[in-house]
Parts: sequence; C-alpha cells; structure tokens
Amino acid sequence: MKDDSNFRISVTLNRIDQTTHLKVHHKDETFEIELDGKIVAILNNGDNSWSSVDGDLDQLTVNLIGDAIEQFYKEQGW
Repeated sequence: MKDDSNFRISVTLNRIDQTTHLKVHHKDETFEIELDGKIVAILNNGDNSWSSVDGDLDQLTVNLIGDAIEQFYKEQGW
C-alpha cells in the first residue's frame, strides 16, 4: 500500500542555485513543506499548475517545488 503522507524531495531553487532537500507532508490537495525553518503550503490545482496557500513564496519557487513533487510521484510509479 502506498503512503505518500510524508516524503522528501530534492529541488534546485533559483535563489540559492543549489539542490535543496525538503520534507513534504501531504494531507489532502495541499502539500506542506518545511523551507528555511518555516512551514509553507502549496496547492495542486489539478491542471499541472500550483498555487501558494500559506507562506510567502514567489510563483517561480512554488512551480519548482510543485515540479519536484510531480517528479517524486512519477518516480514512484503512482
């Protein structure tokens, strides 16, 4: 049985230009991510786009994290 409630992703964020490893908590349509010691939340809009729900993230960062989440699922074969 798959368990995708907690997992890790690797993403290269433009503001630091190096790979960052992030913890992701997935509870429903939102994904909570610990970033820079703060919890932020993003939403999968269902059409391959992502939105910030909670936290101060620019759209590029939201998209990069969303792409990494999609890659995680693709690698898992889910």
